[in-house]
Amino acid sequence: MKTALLVAASLSLGATVHAAVSNTCPETDVCYGLAIPDATASSGTGDIYFQLSAPTTYQWIALGQGSSMSGSNIFIMYPSGDGNNVTVSPRLGTGHRQPQYNANARITLLEGSGIQDGVMTANVRCSSCNSWSGGSMDFSGSASRWIHAYRTGSALNSDDPAENLQQHNQAYPFSWDLSQARVTADGNPFVSSASNAPDSTPTTASAGSSGTSAIGNPNSGSGSNLGGGASPIDGVSQRQRQQERMQTAHAICASIAFVGLFPIGAIIVRVAGFKNLVWVHVATQTIALAVFIAAVGLGLYIATSGNQLNEAHPIIGLVLFVVLFFQPIFGWMHHRLFKKHGGRTAWSYAHLTVGRGAIVLGMINGGLGLQLAYANSSAKIAYGVVAGVVSATYLASIIFGEVKRKQNTRGYGANEKERARLDREDSDSTGERVVVDRA
Repeated sequence: MKTALLVAASLSLGATVHAAVSNTCPETDVCYGLAIPDATASSGTGDIYFQLSAPTTYQWIALGQGSSMSGSNIFIMYPSGDGNNVTVSPRLGTGHRQPQYNANARITLLEGSGIQDGVMTANVRCSSCNSWSGGSMDFSGSASRWIHAYRTGSALNSDDPAENLQQHNQAYPFSWDLSQARVTADGNPFVSSASNAPDSTPTTASAGSSGTSAIGNPNSGSGSNLGGGASPIDGVSQRQRQQERMQTAHAICASIAFVGLFPIGAIIVRVAGFKNLVWVHVATQTIALAVFIAAVGLGLYIATSGNQLNEAHPIIGLVLFVVLFFQPIFGWMHHRLFKKHGGRTAWSYAHLTVGRGAIVLGMINGGLGLQLAYANSSAKIAYGVVAGVVSATYLASIIFGEVKRKQNTRGYGANEKERARLDREDSDSTGERVVVDRA
């Protein structure tokens, strides 16, 4: 019933002023609305209006300007202290930690805000959304990046805009076409035109032109207008879902490569011993590299479209891609020269160092990717457990391989020719000597 009320209200049409309000519902019962007056769109700066709507079964929901949590301008809505109104908390994202309250934000909670029939609504005018500490947004353009987050659970019931918040259940970025959010008048577009005078008195306390408005609207009963204009399931949501699918595919490919095939190919050559084992190693690592290349392609598209190329995760991913591109060359030279000289060469150590370092760094980068994608706690825990087990197994195989190598040559320490002969025999018959030295 609450979901039906929310969606139905978001689809309702009102006066001309909010015919161009752009709405998007990233969740079936969480919706956001955006309106940019023509005057703001012409100058690129000025007031904008946005709306947050969700059932009270959510502990809080958040809408932020920016492509990632770091450097974003975030607005978080939760029930007020008496449970009848809403609190809107402006905050700044400073990384993968709780956003900090932004006392310099200039926002006003407008008429139509409050809680009705179990649905929280915040109609907000923002006078400082074109620029903030850490970022900016040009409202004269069309493309823009935003983030959405929420947490379900018991109500906070707080009037404190700096309230301590529990970590989100889900969060992710999305695109919003600002050209679809243009309105003619500079006034509250989420209520009837009678209340749209630009100089109308806010229905909530405000700290003045340089302060913030972050406490509930006493007129909570006027929540019938939860939104207007465009359909809540519009092109923004479709693009968002496409990006989610690409993020999932990217994560799966990268995980298969660095938590699956790369370490498996390296482990098997240290614990097994059969003829042509080196070629099993080569085949496994070649497939892993192909899967990783697919992950890089998807990741580049995601990072480019989301302006995330300056984040640690894509930077490390590209470094790994470049380094691993040369790894087959290192391996081939290692194999040839090892058989020729009967021992490790500079190529051997290059192959070992690059391979081992890349596997470990790739696993770590997977965790950074989950943070960048705002993955939920269960996904992070699951990845951490699997990656931890694989890492421990990989480390054990390295130790096992080195110990076995020394044992095989024990007794021949003073006879270099005999040790070289043993290495060549092992390499030619089982591939073990070669693969023990491979990454």
